[in-house]
Amino acid sequence: MKKLILTSLLMVASTVWATILNASNDWVTIRNGQLWTDTEGRIVQAHAPGFVQVGRTWYMVGEDRSNAFRPDVNLYSSTDLVHWKFEKKIIQNGVSTPELGRQRMIERAKLMHNPKTGKFVVWCHYESGNYAASEAACFECDSVNGAYQLVWSGRPMGIKSRDCNIFQDNDGTTYFISTTEENQHLGLFRLSDDYHQPVEHTQLFPYQRREAPAIVRVGDTYFMFNSACSGWKPNQCKVSHTTDLRSGWTPLEDIGDATAYRTQVAAILTIRGTRQTSYLYVGDRWMDPTLPESKIIIFPITFKGDKCQFHYTDQFDINFETGQWRITETEE
Repeated sequence: MKKLILTSLLMVASTVWATILNASNDWVTIRNGQLWTDTEGRIVQAHAPGFVQVGRTWYMVGEDRSNAFRPDVNLYSSTDLVHWKFEKKIIQNGVSTPELGRQRMIERAKLMHNPKTGKFVVWCHYESGNYAASEAACFECDSVNGAYQLVWSGRPMGIKSRDCNIFQDNDGTTYFISTTEENQHLGLFRLSDDYHQPVEHTQLFPYQRREAPAIVRVGDTYFMFNSACSGWKPNQCKVSHTTDLRSGWTPLEDIGDATAYRTQVAAILTIRGTRQTSYLYVGDRWMDPTLPESKIIIFPITFKGDKCQFHYTDQFDINFETGQWRITETEE
């Protein structure tokens, strides 16, 4: 009997140890500066990407710039942020709405899941060719990779709105953030429970001409990264933090090098593992060398108290099971 119990314990211990060993060896290498291709070998077209995680799968939505100034919106899926499967065009010119591709174009589409309604929602910059419309739009679908339908479009609460992003707080409250009133300010718009309409507006960083806002929550502190308005030319990324989204933002401080490593921030991803939580900066590297061949750049960032640090590197390893990352060892 004792021998049987001992054998069973050894078998359990062996299984647990094998699981730990496999998890610790499950590292993925992410390389920067290369043109991404999907699992069919085609160039990934997902400029200004937005992300949502469903289970272990990451879905990435972005502009298809193969038609440079009339972009459709593409959706890709991956479990490791390296191997991307093309799902479909979820928003199409002349199909999703008659004016899309004619009177309107989409920029910076961002994807999220509404836990209350079960719907998947895209918010984006919804613009005319001469940027006079200054509008936003909301699209919705029952499934993440279905055909999204237009729910609402216009100026949020009557305010001119352009370059944008979204942020979902821990309690499900969601915000649309955009540069407002001819790029003078940033506007924080709290959305309705169904994510269809802006219902509250707070002006942030007045007259500082910031764009490409990206917010991440670390503990009870919110960090916002953004850049100056300089067209498609990269510039200094700056960061601010607060414990209240509507007030108390600290003065913007420089972070990273003078051009954010030739990128503009698109998203901050949170990787929750069994050993630690890590954060990844995702940025656009536009016109590298042409618009249809723009790059997506990913690198780790760390937070300590109210301070954060960029860790740009040409390549790094990440373990999605444990949440750990490390700089890739190379022959050099």
